[in-house]
Amino acid sequence: MEIKTPKSERRMWIIINFISLILLVLIFELIKSGFLTQKHIFFEIVPISILIFTYIQQFVSTELWKFTHKSLQKLDEREMQLSNKALRFSYSFFTILSLGLIYIYSLLGMRIHVVFIASLLYLAHILPAYFISWTEKTTTNEE
Repeated sequence: MEIKTPKSERRMWIIINFISLILLVLIFELIKSGFLTQKHIFFEIVPISILIFTYIQQFVSTELWKFTHKSLQKLDEREMQLSNKALRFSYSFFTILSLGLIYIYSLLGMRIHVVFIASLLYLAHILPAYFISWTEKTTTNEE
């Protein structure tokens, strides 16, 4: 796997992607709880657009999404170790985060809506790519 984008740029895209995901859920929850009216639903367009743009910019164009979903038979030994490390970290983090958020929802007496669940599903799939993009050094393939 080749990573050409500088680490600082990759980290910026990850942070923007994650913040837009949080804003997407937050705006939806504010509408559902009555703090914002239904006509404010158009505000969801902004975080959704940013989420899609940063996803394409960071994970599709760099093929990190494809790498984290590739079968083990198509990976060399180093890539298998990297993939395993990313998956272990990501799913440990995801378990703690999702259980914590569900617990908070329960304590606040809030209903869990489909946008929240969809966001957790997206996060579960993208966390390994977040990890790899955040930690791996920039490489060039000079063969």
